[in-house]
Amino acid sequence: MNERLFVVDTCVGNEKEVLGFDGFNNLNLPFLDAMKQAGIDRNKVTDVICTHLHFDHVGWNTYKEEGKWKPTFPNAKYHFAREEYDYWEKDGFENHALGPLENVSFRESIDPVVDAGLVNFIEMDDDLGNGISVKPSPGHSKGHINVHFDAGTETFIIAGDMCHHPCQIAQTNWAAVIDYDTKESSLTRRKILGELSGSDTLVTCTHFCSPSFGYIIGNESDGFVFKTVDKTN
Repeated sequence: MNERLFVVDTCVGNEKEVLGFDGFNNLNLPFLDAMKQAGIDRNKVTDVICTHLHFDHVGWNTYKEEGKWKPTFPNAKYHFAREEYDYWEKDGFENHALGPLENVSFRESIDPVVDAGLVNFIEMDDDLGNGISVKPSPGHSKGHINVHFDAGTETFIIAGDMCHHPCQIAQTNWAAVIDYDTKESSLTRRKILGELSGSDTLVTCTHFCSPSFGYIIGNESDGFVFKTVDKTN
């Protein structure tokens, strides 16, 4: 894993047309400068994984230069779940509440990296090598995946939008109104949290506030508990 540099879920991005979300529309944030100051060379990123293809998880896949959308990480493989991509391409734009917004997002943040030949379409249960794998966690989106990292000394999971807030760990039946299938998202939470409970695997979801990583304890009948760990120390 030391030879690979991963980016998971690339947020909203700059200069994106985010219909209906004024706070996200046409942002101009110093994201790339912040990466550079943190010692991360975007040209050395080897892998970009999107847990799903909603607009707020793919935005920095691309950036605008001279009026054209270009891959932000030009030397990386962008890993998209084939089932997720196919859903949007075939009928997702017409049948989803955010279809018009996602259609624009595809043109700005997905199509340019596909056209550049940088996308690796993967299964929802797939091994990406070096201790990195993805596992299915459908419900929030059609082909939603969790990203598993085995670093040898510890394991951790970036679970995308399996949960939007830790309250959904305690109340697994609380689904987001934007979920593709609210019943399935609840089933996914119960299943995965049950598997994680009592283990030493750390887990986080993309929208969690800091401290965002934690362990799962408890059970479904009494309620799962998210025991946070501060990884900054």
